[in-house]
Amino acid sequence: MRLYAFAALLASAVTAAPALAADLPPPVAPPPRAPAAYVPVAPPFTWTGIYVGVNGGYSWANWSDGFGDTFTPSDGWLVGATLGFNYQINQFVIGVEGDIDWSGMKWTQSAVFSDPFFGTAGASITNKDETLGTFAARFGYAMDRALLFVKAGGAWTHEVWDLSATNVLGATVTSSNSFDRFGWMVGAGLEYAITDNITVKGEYNFVDFGTSNENLSITAPTGGTLTGTVPSKLYMNVFKVGVNYLFH
Repeated sequence: MRLYAFAALLASAVTAAPALAADLPPPVAPPPRAPAAYVPVAPPFTWTGIYVGVNGGYSWANWSDGFGDTFTPSDGWLVGATLGFNYQINQFVIGVEGDIDWSGMKWTQSAVFSDPFFGTAGASITNKDETLGTFAARFGYAMDRALLFVKAGGAWTHEVWDLSATNVLGATVTSSNSFDRFGWMVGAGLEYAITDNITVKGEYNFVDFGTSNENLSITAPTGGTLTGTVPSKLYMNVFKVGVNYLFH
C-alpha cells in the first residue's frame, strides 16, 4: 500500500513538472558590455616654428699680431639671446638662427722698460671682445624630440683696446680704441624638446675672424697724438648651452 502511494506521488510530480516550468520567468540576458573609452592619439612632435631663447657659455680665443706674438688664452664667459626658425620635412629640419652675446673675453699684456739714466717706463695693453654675434643656416636630423644639427654662417665681434703708458718722468697717458671685426663660423650640437614648446641645447662653434689691420692712437700729455697700425689675427672656440621656447 505504501509502495503504491509513493508511486502515485512520483507520477503526479512528473506530470506537474512541465506545467511548473511553463510558469517560470524566461532567463535574463547578461548586461551589455560598456564601450571602450576613446583615447585620442597624440600627433607626432614637430620642430617647425619660430623660437626665442637665452644662451650662455665659455669661449677660448687665439689672438696674434703681425710680429709673431701670440696671446693665449684670451677667454671669458658669454651670455645672450637667441632667435631662430625651423621647418621640418620628414626627419630633416632646416632653418636659420641668430645669437647675440655679451662677452667677457680679454687678454692683458704689460711691459716695463728700465734705463739707468732716465729711469723706468711701462706700458699695458688690454684687448677685449665685448660682443659676439652669429647668424647661420642650420641643418638637422630629428629623432622625435631629439635633434642633431650643424650650422654655418657669419660672425661679428666688437673689439676694444685699452692702452696705458707711463714715461720716464712719471706721466701716465691712457687711450681706448674700438673696432668691428667680421668673419665666418661653423658649429654642431644637440637639441632636445622636454615639452612641446621648451627645448634645451648644447653646441660648439668655431669662429674665424681672419686678419685685420687695426689703427691704434694714443694722445701724449703734450697734446700730440701717436698712431700705429697693428695687423692681428683672431679665432675663437665657443661652447654654449641654451633654453628655447618654440612657437608651433
